[in-house]
Amino acid sequence: MKRMLAVTVSALVLSACSVNKPPAEIAVELPAQWYAPPMAHQGSTEALTTWWSRFDDPVLTNWISRAQAQSPSVAQARAQVFAARAARLGADTQYGPQVNAVANASRGRTDPNMPLGTTLSAGLQASWAVALWGEAAASRNAAQAQQEAAAAGWHDARVLVASELAQLYFARRLCAEQLAVAGRDRDSRAITAENNAVSERAGLTAPAVAALARASGAESAARYRQQEEACERQVKSLTALTGVPEPELRQQLASAPAWPALLQSGRLDAMLSVNVVPAEVIRQRPDVYRTQRELVAASDDVGVARAALLPGLSLSGSVLRNRFSGGGREGTFNTWSAGPLSLSLPLLGRGALHANTDSALARYDAAAVAYAATLRQAVSEVEQSLVTLSSLRERVSATETAVAGYAQSLQGTEARYRVGLASLNELEEARRLKLNADSSAVALQQERINAWIQLYVALGGGFDPLNPPNALKNPS
Repeated sequence: MKRMLAVTVSALVLSACSVNKPPAEIAVELPAQWYAPPMAHQGSTEALTTWWSRFDDPVLTNWISRAQAQSPSVAQARAQVFAARAARLGADTQYGPQVNAVANASRGRTDPNMPLGTTLSAGLQASWAVALWGEAAASRNAAQAQQEAAAAGWHDARVLVASELAQLYFARRLCAEQLAVAGRDRDSRAITAENNAVSERAGLTAPAVAALARASGAESAARYRQQEEACERQVKSLTALTGVPEPELRQQLASAPAWPALLQSGRLDAMLSVNVVPAEVIRQRPDVYRTQRELVAASDDVGVARAALLPGLSLSGSVLRNRFSGGGREGTFNTWSAGPLSLSLPLLGRGALHANTDSALARYDAAAVAYAATLRQAVSEVEQSLVTLSSLRERVSATETAVAGYAQSLQGTEARYRVGLASLNELEEARRLKLNADSSAVALQQERINAWIQLYVALGGGFDPLNPPNALKNPS
């Protein structure tokens, strides 16, 4: 027994050794500053989790929650969180002592000196695969890193679904504004066409002029129908995304609050800020955190694969309570054993083990490349959002000036047309320019909203890499 204990202690000492693993962190050179127009405001990037509530639109926040609950991508990411959790718990027990309750029953003669009888036994059996080369810690670390990566992927899926729903929701509401613009234009041209038809019948308007008015009215009616179709298609998409029945969805759209004041007054510019360097911003992105944890897991997997090529040590034992009855004899006795203590080294099949190691190294190289690429892409996406927002700020001012100018021009042309100082061609040209300006203004508003949503996504959507267990405690 003393020798057995000595061997066991030696095994524990050896288990402190570890195989060589590639580095779990790699150096990726990132820019020290943003090479894009800076934000013209001061805000906060730490409150992204409550970003959607700032719109003061309960319909939006409710539909985001419903879309996330209905999303197959979120459900799949959530399932991956539970699978990674199960794998981590399996890794925790794989290299630890295993104790099982056992019960056996047999009948027969195992000894010539013993009569035919029945033997019953119950007790505990234990086994322990001693990790001599640190593979237990490596396996646990890899499983933990995969669990954290899965949690980041779950958050990433929720952010993307929220952004998709918000873009579609705002697009539908802006589509209604576009429809109203097209409706006003259609009604105005219909009145012009009707007036010209009356004038033509009275002989005061040339047939060609009346025909132009009818053509303009028909074109406007077709444009209105096209816009109406686009709005209807968006309703169908919202129904599919949220799972809300279409009649109920239409009612909620009709009862939605007016456009948030932050969209009307320009306070949207104060909702996000990028005042820190790229290296700090990208820490808020779940995809960056996920690829970094996958790199850690790949590094530990290499260690586990290399340890499989080295000798393995295992220890087993049992404690049993036995009862024998047969041939008029009965007896109860205890048995126990410690051992065997087995040291094994794979001899055949080492080619497959070497191939597993090479495969683990290849996965590590792929994870390193993916991590570096994700970092660069993260910086690029933030800078692209900054460039877009900078351009939009300048376009908003120019568009507002254009809308005001074309509206004034149309009013003047209509006045001149009513007294016969302008032709119908001039009126229709002025009306077309005003319509294009109104449509551009609504489209620009949609671009601004989409650009801010994209910046929200580029900044990570409220992901907290310092507290990933929050997602793991309740991945619902």
